[in-house]
Amino acid sequence: MKIGKLKQLFNRTNRSLSLYRFSLPFEQAINFKGQRLTQRQGLWLVQRTADKNIRIGEVAPLPGFSHETLEECTTSLLSLLNTTSINQHQVELLSFFPSIQFALHCLLQATPYTTAEHHSTTQSVPLLQGDPTQIIQRYQSLNQPDIIKLKVARLAVKTEVKLVKQLIKLNPILRVRLDANQQWTTQQYSEFISSIDKQHIDYIEEPTNSMANNMAIAQQYDSHLALDESLLKTIKIPTENCIKALVIKPSLIGDPQRISHLLTQAQQQKLQISISSSFESPIALNQLHHLANHWQQDKQVKLSLGLDTRQAFTLKIRDRKLDEVSQLESYLKEAEQLC
Repeated sequence: MKIGKLKQLFNRTNRSLSLYRFSLPFEQAINFKGQRLTQRQGLWLVQRTADKNIRIGEVAPLPGFSHETLEECTTSLLSLLNTTSINQHQVELLSFFPSIQFALHCLLQATPYTTAEHHSTTQSVPLLQGDPTQIIQRYQSLNQPDIIKLKVARLAVKTEVKLVKQLIKLNPILRVRLDANQQWTTQQYSEFISSIDKQHIDYIEEPTNSMANNMAIAQQYDSHLALDESLLKTIKIPTENCIKALVIKPSLIGDPQRISHLLTQAQQQKLQISISSSFESPIALNQLHHLANHWQQDKQVKLSLGLDTRQAFTLKIRDRKLDEVSQLESYLKEAEQLC
């Protein structure tokens, strides 16, 4: 984090900086590790530059995943914005929450919030969630792609096994990336993985909350794992062959140096990399796509994108018939300005 820029940014004489609180409704309620949310809440830190451009950073800790809360982030940012001045020594000692680090990085780097160019070498993987009927219908509406991501550990294991087999029947060459968010027991994980033909499973993200048990079962059934929540902790990436991918969620990890280190580790261990969203607003989803493009070019790595969460929001949010600058202004008008 560049100290000089932070010092300038959080000087009270900088009247161009504003803080907004937003709330965007989901099409239907979503369960995040036992917390049922009907809307996504967060903060937009907005800077209007002298040349009338807008820079924006989104702070949106995810309940059930982030250690910090939205209230803690709000208090922290309001305190900074209302400080008369911040000297370099104070800024160096500040301990920003990960979700604030992500917002500051986007703001200071002027990460675009408009639609990003999709590189031909970047694979976008659609996310399917909902009840089995909704999932089958959405899969068919997408013309039955050969690779998908599917949320599991939401229903009974037998129900989810049946669903995966139905999807495979629709497309015999289908490969599925499964995301359990550490919600299975070891028994449930074993029951599921022993019931599915492994050639159709690309990997499973975080089956249980035990890394050791996950690896033991994956090795027993010759299947593969991806790390997701585990990356929010400062851990050494295991070198076992059952580890196939890193699912990097920049808005939850926050620290750009940590993200760069994970990308380097993945390269060294020849792991797949997915840049993934955490149900951010359409503004931050666009920024994540821009960041993924930058990392792909800067690191010369092949990435897949797990950014297909825009469809979780209501049609009002997804289908605004405005250019993107006007759309942002519309979002800000509807949000609550805090400072």
